[in-house]
Amino acid sequence: MTQLISRRAFGKLVTASAGLAALSSLPSLMRPVYAQGAGGIVIAIANDPQSLDPLAIESQVPAQVTWNVYEPLLTRDTTGKIVPGLAESFTRTSPTTAQVKLKSGIRFHDGSAFDAEAAAFSINRIIDPQTKSQWIGTVNTITGAKAIASDVVEISTKEPDPVLEARLTVIAMMAPGWTKEVGNQVGVQANGTGPYKFIAWKRNLSVDLEANADYWGGTPSIKAITFRIIPEDATRYQSVKTKEVDLYLGLLPDQISGLEKYAAGIGQEFSFIRFSNLEGSGLADPRLRQAINYAVDKAGIHAALYQSQGALLNGQLSAPGMFGYNPNLQPYPYDLEKARSLVQEAGAQGRHITIEGPKGRYTGDAVELQALAAMIEQSGLGVNLVLRDPNNWVRIGDRNQTPVPPEGWYVRHDNSTFDADRTLGSYYTPNGSYSAYQNKEIDDLFAQSRKEMDSTKREGLLHNIFDIGREKDPMGLFLFQHAALWGMTPRVNFTPRADGLLFVKDINLTA
Repeated sequence: MTQLISRRAFGKLVTASAGLAALSSLPSLMRPVYAQGAGGIVIAIANDPQSLDPLAIESQVPAQVTWNVYEPLLTRDTTGKIVPGLAESFTRTSPTTAQVKLKSGIRFHDGSAFDAEAAAFSINRIIDPQTKSQWIGTVNTITGAKAIASDVVEISTKEPDPVLEARLTVIAMMAPGWTKEVGNQVGVQANGTGPYKFIAWKRNLSVDLEANADYWGGTPSIKAITFRIIPEDATRYQSVKTKEVDLYLGLLPDQISGLEKYAAGIGQEFSFIRFSNLEGSGLADPRLRQAINYAVDKAGIHAALYQSQGALLNGQLSAPGMFGYNPNLQPYPYDLEKARSLVQEAGAQGRHITIEGPKGRYTGDAVELQALAAMIEQSGLGVNLVLRDPNNWVRIGDRNQTPVPPEGWYVRHDNSTFDADRTLGSYYTPNGSYSAYQNKEIDDLFAQSRKEMDSTKREGLLHNIFDIGREKDPMGLFLFQHAALWGMTPRVNFTPRADGLLFVKDINLTA
């Protein structure tokens, strides 16, 4: 059970947790030997990857590693526009089929050929229930894929799919023979077509990659990468100051002035607490989910922790620039009296709910959660706040692993497809790997949106879903769109991408 927190106490909590005056006392990190030298780069990540299987795991930390090894058929340029990746072209051949012609002469790191059989294998594997893919809510419109020539794969969908191209940007291509051969070791090794080859994963220490000299896109200028696992926010920051780490995502706003160089990008992280409205949940009554949204001073937390960088979410997991974003919605106002009234009206005074969150998965996550829990308790609800290591936290949120979800689960959702379909398929509908929410009206609207090829009509359907999920039947506590702040040493020349992905091949180093 958390303790009630005053505004003054909250300010002290933030200062104590985010203040950096004593960082000079932190122990020095030894620079990993593997990526040492002018041709190597050391990148800090917040925790050990849950897995390196790109078709099973949907998470930002392993993605920083895996998208340098694996590649999709279609990808995005630095502005977010969909462009060919391993594909030469994409053609819709009927309302429910499309053909992708592949680039020629590309090989996996083990020497096997990338061809239509490999493309079909990868697509079929991500939708296979045995994979238990966390991407399933994004890709489950696809019914299958088959090779119809050595360099042409045909993809089938349940119904006309207006988002198929965007879905293909998140499906990594894997070598069929290698994947079957390594079996259950597929998550601790890696074998793609990308610019970097997997060398070693030292648990809780680092993941090492080396440049692929035979890369079809040209040999990368950076010859070696070490992803250094550093859970503490302050230690990552200090390691960049001392130049023992070159780059990391998750710089806090009050740390900016302490670094020689940093970069800011458009944040693709939307933080919220996912609610369970399922039968038996302590938050099944929508009035309680409304109450929690009113009980939290989101602007106050945003200012104290993040210096108001980014934006408040206006009742939806979307933002301007995302297709389907509803511009007519507003953030929940801070109204503690209304929150208390709703809790009393629902007869839930003193009821305890469980909120699960990570400690060390995101910058400032534990501090944010402690402040949120304390504010929620002022509404009259009790909060059992459970902070877990990132891998156990993922397990609790993944419905494949934890069928009965807690009332609340904190997460920062990213939408690399730039389309609300991914968000809704993952969180607003019951088939998503991370969903603990069901609403028949939303389910019907979502089903219509997935086959509506008229973009104006589809956008209207998505607007309606976000409207219902904000007020009538809130699916979460809507918090912030976070700014993407990258700390770096002066020798790193790096511009953040619109999709938030990290492609080391696009980074240049100066002496």
